[in-house]
Amino acid sequence: MNFFKILLIIPFFVSFQIFSGHHEEEKVSMKAMTSNIETAKSWIDAGYSDKDSFLAVVKKHMSDDGFNYPGRFIGFGFIFNPSNDQMVVNRVIENSPAVGVLQEGDTFVSVEGVPATRENRENGVLSFAGLPGKPVKAVVNRDGENVNVSFERGLVSPRYNKAQVVNNIESSDAEDWGADEYRIIEVAANRKNNVVYAWTWHKFTDDITGLQFEENQVTRFQFDDSGQVIARGDMSEEALVQSQLGFKVSR
Repeated sequence: MNFFKILLIIPFFVSFQIFSGHHEEEKVSMKAMTSNIETAKSWIDAGYSDKDSFLAVVKKHMSDDGFNYPGRFIGFGFIFNPSNDQMVVNRVIENSPAVGVLQEGDTFVSVEGVPATRENRENGVLSFAGLPGKPVKAVVNRDGENVNVSFERGLVSPRYNKAQVVNNIESSDAEDWGADEYRIIEVAANRKNNVVYAWTWHKFTDDITGLQFEENQVTRFQFDDSGQVIARGDMSEEALVQSQLGFKVSR
């Protein structure tokens, strides 16, 4: 990861058309909405910059009852810490293909016959990418015994509460953080629903291939009456990213 960050902050564009409307429909004051916009800005800046800053922002501004929705994807639906040598299941995502197949604490031994070593993960020999619906066989160590498991890739819709978000940040590698470049292009706010939208552009270097990729992303922040983030989600150009890294989507 290239840690040299070029902060190209473009002045925020607040959509006054969205701000406008009948007075009786407005639920959030201009002062509160402006504060929420600044919170969204600081959240994005910190997320692109460094681990400690991002952790501080999340702890301060995310509601204890809030959820983060990082985006849907095709996969299996389990979480592990890639910085560890062993591939240990930390969490199984609800309503995912991994439910009923994997358990927290399972340690992968092999996937489709490929040893589940850190080296194989980092050099791309061991990959979980593939078409939805295709069965994948693996061996996991569970309570000291090797267990054969099989599941199919499917739609995963993850969400994380505040404690899980904080834990994910704390367990990440501080040195492997930050974008090569990023820009906040535009921000719009909806006073009626207490929502802020931010359109950003960023460029990263892929750890495995060493290739740079760029994409646009739209992030939605929903706030409660006290100015805390109760829901955060984003949409990105995942297909564009995969094509820049040499992959293609096929049927």
